[in-house]
Amino acid sequence: MPRNSVTTYFMRPLIKLLKYQDKRLTGLSMRAMKWLGHSKHPIHPKHLFDDQRNQFLASLVRPGMVFLDIGSGSGSECLNALKSGASQVYGVEYNKSSIILSHERLADYKGQYDIFDLNLELASIPLPDHSVDLISFSNVLEHLNNRQTILTELRRILKADGQMYISIPNTNTPWKMFQRKFGVDSRDDDDHKIEYSVETLNEELASAGLKVTGELYPIVPSLPVNGLIALSAVISPRLYRYFQRWKHRFVEKRPEHSVGWYFLTENAS
Repeated sequence: MPRNSVTTYFMRPLIKLLKYQDKRLTGLSMRAMKWLGHSKHPIHPKHLFDDQRNQFLASLVRPGMVFLDIGSGSGSECLNALKSGASQVYGVEYNKSSIILSHERLADYKGQYDIFDLNLELASIPLPDHSVDLISFSNVLEHLNNRQTILTELRRILKADGQMYISIPNTNTPWKMFQRKFGVDSRDDDDHKIEYSVETLNEELASAGLKVTGELYPIVPSLPVNGLIALSAVISPRLYRYFQRWKHRFVEKRPEHSVGWYFLTENAS
């Protein structure tokens, strides 16, 4: 057997094992947040203890603005926007239990919010043209087949001077390229229809009449130990915060390792 074939024979199962344990430990950490009383439902520790997470998005919310969160989950970003003074917020979500939880969490803001029960693959968003100041579209685009249709729809409802915050996965991290070298599917999630390079990102946005404004900001490094780091929150939230701060510092110095990017877009015309 050629040397390269021997290396691949041994490396491929090792890489798959690393990915498997990473996924399992991440899931365990999410369930543990509920078991330990940190949350009423399973949730990733980053939503509870990462002080830097979503600071950028929060800084964009202004009093009186209209805010829309695509893939709003349990309503966290809608709630944060209302607390920051948004006059009206909307969420788009398809998971029924998440919608119920959103209504529970947003109950104090009756009349200032609405959660649309929509499958983005099948339905348009029931909002008027040019009616939204800020759209959050985080970790959703890569799960969709009809990405051009959705991006065009979001451009329709975005005000002329509005902004859209997007977060998407990076396909060309060193860890992912290492996986592909040995014939392993490098996607972070089996449901990802696409993961982006800078070139494919700009092409897809341009086709929908959108453009990136400013920088592509790194998130956290793409590493096979992220699940283990998430599990550290079970031992101590303080320990988890320490590791998360290390991850942010690491990726600021080595942005090519970032699992993805977050950035702002606006109408290209």
